[in-house]
Amino acid sequence: MNADSEHRSGEILDGHDSITSLPLSAFNLENSTLRSATLRKNIALDTVIDFTNSLRQDIGLITQKELMLHFDRDDVGDADKKTLSSLTSLPSFDCYTLKAALAPLKIKVLDENIFSLSSNMKTTLFPLMSRITRPLIQYLYSDQKFGVSDTETLLKLIKDTEPLKVRHRLEIMAQNMSVSLPKLIENLEEFGELFLSVSFFERINIEASSKIDQLILWAEDGVSNSNLRNDPSAQSQFSQVERRLGYIKTNLHSRFDNLGRITQIDWEEFGASDFKTIKREILSQQANLATALCGIMVKAFEWEKQFPSAGGSPQQCLEFLSEDLNVGLDNLTRALPEIE
Repeated sequence: MNADSEHRSGEILDGHDSITSLPLSAFNLENSTLRSATLRKNIALDTVIDFTNSLRQDIGLITQKELMLHFDRDDVGDADKKTLSSLTSLPSFDCYTLKAALAPLKIKVLDENIFSLSSNMKTTLFPLMSRITRPLIQYLYSDQKFGVSDTETLLKLIKDTEPLKVRHRLEIMAQNMSVSLPKLIENLEEFGELFLSVSFFERINIEASSKIDQLILWAEDGVSNSNLRNDPSAQSQFSQVERRLGYIKTNLHSRFDNLGRITQIDWEEFGASDFKTIKREILSQQANLATALCGIMVKAFEWEKQFPSAGGSPQQCLEFLSEDLNVGLDNLTRALPEIE
């Protein structure tokens, strides 16, 4: 998954798929150099401003606190500083976190596509999305056969009121929910976007889960199956990391199991309270999922960068566990309280 694909300053986004980085070109910053930079989560899970591909490549990666060491006082106005402060405080840079967090803030956006997934990502999510929406499509269209092969068509089918049979069933649903037909269509369209968000995070989780398994096997080989196996401190470090990563993986799995259950809906009996309950549950899960998955993917990307062939000496492995991987993991576990 190319979650970190780059975006050139000035280009209009087709959408925003990254969970770990954010192009500042999408925001109405007065300073053109800032607009050419990118926000990223570093290995400690802090946000840094990356100028590597900007108009000032010499600056490199810095925190917001270091910003004025590289600019004159008049170069960066209060509005830009306030916008940066809001953006750097986000726990994740996915489009759903952005949309929820920035809605109440008066941050000027140049490119609204920053709040949606790209066409390519929507196409990629089709297998997961079709599994979730299948019961609704079957209820609305009954025995009709559709050669649907992309997510956009699925979303259009959900809000299509033209076929007579579909309109009749939508009217029954509207009556059950005590809403008008236009309001029902609006709700179903919102449901489609909620289902898409579940599919997006689930896809990242599938990749993250695989990377966690690979990382643990690599760490076990480097620490437990080497000359460090008799080193109590090294074994303690490995056990701590293994326990935390295991908890994160299991907790995420449980959350997606829960989302899988609540999105399998009996549409014939669907009512207003059901809509509110499911919407509330999905939205409440988004923040937890985004924070944890962003952190795990950052750790995984850094591991792959430092050890591209999963090599390294036992000592290098131990240093990565203690100095890079372990930092911030406790914050990720706190973002995932146990599910009752």
